[in-house]
Amino acid sequence: MAIIKVKKITLQNVRNVRHGEIILTMNFDTFLQANVVGLYGQNGSGKTTIVDAFALLKTLLSGDKKLPSQDKRLIMAGEQVASLDFEFLVENQFGTFFLYYYVELQEDQHRLYPALERLSYKENAKGKRSKILMTATEKDVHIRKSSLTNMNEAARIQLLVLQQLARKQYQSLLFHKDLKPLVQERLSEQEMQLLHNIAMDFKRDLHVVNTQSIAPLFEERMMPFSIHLEKTRGLIPYDLKGPALLPEAAFYTLCEVIEQSNRVLSAIIPELAIKINAITKQTMDNGEQGIRFEFLAQRGEQALPLRTESEGILKIISILSVLIAVYNNPNACVVIDELDSGIFEYLLGELLTVIDEDGKGQLIFTSHNLRVLEVLAINNLWFTTTNDNHRYMQLKGVKEANNARDAYLRAIQLGGQDEEIYKETKAFKIKRAFRKAGVQHD
Repeated sequence: MAIIKVKKITLQNVRNVRHGEIILTMNFDTFLQANVVGLYGQNGSGKTTIVDAFALLKTLLSGDKKLPSQDKRLIMAGEQVASLDFEFLVENQFGTFFLYYYVELQEDQHRLYPALERLSYKENAKGKRSKILMTATEKDVHIRKSSLTNMNEAARIQLLVLQQLARKQYQSLLFHKDLKPLVQERLSEQEMQLLHNIAMDFKRDLHVVNTQSIAPLFEERMMPFSIHLEKTRGLIPYDLKGPALLPEAAFYTLCEVIEQSNRVLSAIIPELAIKINAITKQTMDNGEQGIRFEFLAQRGEQALPLRTESEGILKIISILSVLIAVYNNPNACVVIDELDSGIFEYLLGELLTVIDEDGKGQLIFTSHNLRVLEVLAINNLWFTTTNDNHRYMQLKGVKEANNARDAYLRAIQLGGQDEEIYKETKAFKIKRAFRKAGVQHD
């Protein structure tokens, strides 16, 4: 089985990050161990931008999904181009490799689009150099040593059509589903395997849980189940407001997720289990067979609708399948924004400790809860700074055994780090502002 993991993320001009870089403490020797990485910082300092970068990567790798619309404001104000640079470590039947994907994003009046894409790799052996697999710009396409100008006419026309199609649909050309036949003729078996590793293996096991995917839980009482099963990945929404209606296939997938989750749930929240109450089969508006059902939260003899549980418990249940994947699957890469939201801090610390000590995949998350700083190693913690040219950093002068929480609070209050990590707020200024805001004017 091939394994592919993220090693490094570099952002340029994405949201409020002019330049930012995060390097994960993982190498080929620790390939089968969990990589749990927490990202901390004050509100609006660039934590969520890392999550946005992974969401963009997931869209690009899909090969058939449009990039976000212009109103998402993903390119830094005043800039024309944003870039993402990902470095991966890959182990497959051909050996071990460094794999690099770089993309420059621009926007027209509607959406973001890739103005430049490059996929390259390097064998993990001394003296080996990087080789470019594919490069695509708005004017040219290179597949290894072949460019548009030296391809035969049939291939050139086919590639030009695909290039126009990808641009029109705001999609990646390198990962476009129809590019494979053209690529196969020009890449070696080893290189095709590396392309498969990122375009299929990594994409399949990358899960991004951002505020857009979790917001319906709090706003519309629509619970999004993030799913990682042997044959199924994705997101299925469950309507908490009343009996839900889903196509049969989606219903049985959710049943499998519930069966999987129940094995862990009672260990996290004592005595809690989810029970499925299938009410009736029903023909849906599109003619498909559906099943009307509801989930019940069972504690001892009592079973109540799942919606009666707290938002924190609902959030845990909604992401439990992907957390189970991080624990068991070395290929799972799960990125969660505001992991701590609504979750009891001691439980959060316990969950992260278990995954960090015995898991196999990668979990990257943002958080405000400082409890996490007491359970993760300092080299797995990154902090935002007030410098948009050096947006992410690690604390210096903190030994493994030290309490990162104390070191972080000390850095906020006294400084002493290479960058300022908190824009200072003064209690007396806040008091004065509140007082002024409360003064009534005629």
